[in-house]
This record gives sequence, C-alpha cells and structure tokens, in this order.
Amino acid sequence: MGFEAGHVFQVDEALPQALMDSLDVIFVLGGGVPSAPDKPPFYVEKRCDAAAQVYQQSQKSPAILCLSAGTAHMPQLLSVDGLPVWESTSSATYLLDKLKIPPKDVFVETTSYDTISNAYFARTSFTDVTGWKRLLIITNEFHMERTKAIFDWIFGVSRMGSAEYGYELYYLSCDNEGLSSEAIAARAEHEAKGAKNVRDKLAKEYNSLRGVLQFLTEKHDFYSATKLSQQAIQTQLQSDLDPKSAALKRSYGGGGDLGKMERSSYTIHPIWLLVTVTVTAVVLKKW
Repeated sequence: MGFEAGHVFQVDEALPQALMDSLDVIFVLGGGVPSAPDKPPFYVEKRCDAAAQVYQQSQKSPAILCLSAGTAHMPQLLSVDGLPVWESTSSATYLLDKLKIPPKDVFVETTSYDTISNAYFARTSFTDVTGWKRLLIITNEFHMERTKAIFDWIFGVSRMGSAEYGYELYYLSCDNEGLSSEAIAARAEHEAKGAKNVRDKLAKEYNSLRGVLQFLTEKHDFYSATKLSQQAIQTQLQSDLDPKSAALKRSYGGGGDLGKMERSSYTIHPIWLLVTVTVTAVVLKKW
C-alpha cells in the first residue's frame, strides 16, 4: 500500500485512501479530565475530530474505540448522581452528539488510567477478542513518542507463549492545540523520560501479556493492591505543588485555565478516583 506499519502521519497530511479503507479500528486516546460529559479537553477534541475525519473518508467505516477511564493522578468528574464520567465517555459523547458518528461504531474502554493501561486493556478487552488487526492510534504531538513506544510494545508481545497476533499499527499525530507553552514544556520532559523507560527497560523485561499484567499488578501505582493500599491509608495530601508539578498537572486538565471547568451539575471528588481504581486493582489481582 506504499507505507509501512508503524508510520506516524501528521494531522495535516493526507492519509493514503488504501489505508483508511483497510482500517479495522481507530483508537482515540484519553488525555485529561473532561469539563462536562460532552466536553473533553480541547486537545482531546482535536483527536476526536481527526478520528471522525478518517472514519468519514473511509469506505469501511472502522470502529472508533475511545480509551481511558481517567488520569491516574487527577480527580474524576462526577455526574449528578455521584458516578464517574469516564474520559472515554466524554470522548464518545463528543463523537456521537457533536460529530454524529453512528452509535454502532463507537466503543468505550473504561478500565485504564494511563497510556500503558490504555494499550493493555485496548488489546485484552477488545482487539484480541474482536479480531481487529489494523489499527490507527490518534494522540497529540506532545504525547506521540511515548504512545508509540508503549503501543508497539504492548501489541508486539505474545499471549500465553503463542506467536504474535500480527497487528499492524499506524499513528496519527494532532497539533498541540489547547495547551499552553508552559504545559507543553512540562510534558516534554515527562514524555521523553517515559518513552525511554519503555524502550530501554519495560519492553525488554516484560515481553509477554502475562508479563505486562505482572508489571501492572506488582509495580504500577494504580493497579498494584499493595501500592493502592498504601495510598489509601495516607492522610496527608499535598496541597502546594512546585511550579513544574503544577504545570504538568495543568497539562492533564487540572488547575489553571484548563482546570476552570463549567461544573454546574457536575463535580469532581478526589476520593472517588481512589475507590474506583482500588476495586479495579482487586479484580486484576484476583485474575
């Protein structure tokens, strides 16, 4: 088709029609706290817009899978009845209500809290089950290097000692609209460090799906029962962030201009996130 798997396309670059017509699914990565059920962060809206454009130009009408329950270190947006509004719910609502994507083609993943678990649960809960093989992963430029390192890792490992599943991954990078230069600078160091850790350490040490699950349930702050338990009994909350940490937080939709949410009927409660992921970790540990 004139392009290789793993290629990163830019949002202003015309994707080959043959690729769009052959896609099984488009992944829209979550990226921060929504301000309302149909209002993901602006830079995530750009991801949704790009997904809708590819969907509409494809002759195949691929599925669109919205990823992410929430962001690990950020409180959840809650509905009027106290239930979480997942990041993927907000992206899906935007796609359904504002971009008019048919409901039959929009899916949500509601278990993950970071990019590693985005990839893991997208694969184990969806693609390994549905048979989707040719994937387009959409995120913003500031997030692309780490995203590609993680998805190449997770979708390249074997399952229970079997051969690789033969996935073809392609990537689409959106502009960094909606983030201040300060927030982007704060993310740059975080993203580069994370990508290097994946390539140099995690991908080499955990080279099967069972190994990735072991990493999540033993090492990951939001999937390890021990780590979650330790967090749950801590009573001292950090109220004053240093400038770099505050800028990083704003890049996920917390604090500053990005944190000025029109909540009216919606609230964010920091305890709910802890309760939610604690339950998730218990289930993962059991299985």
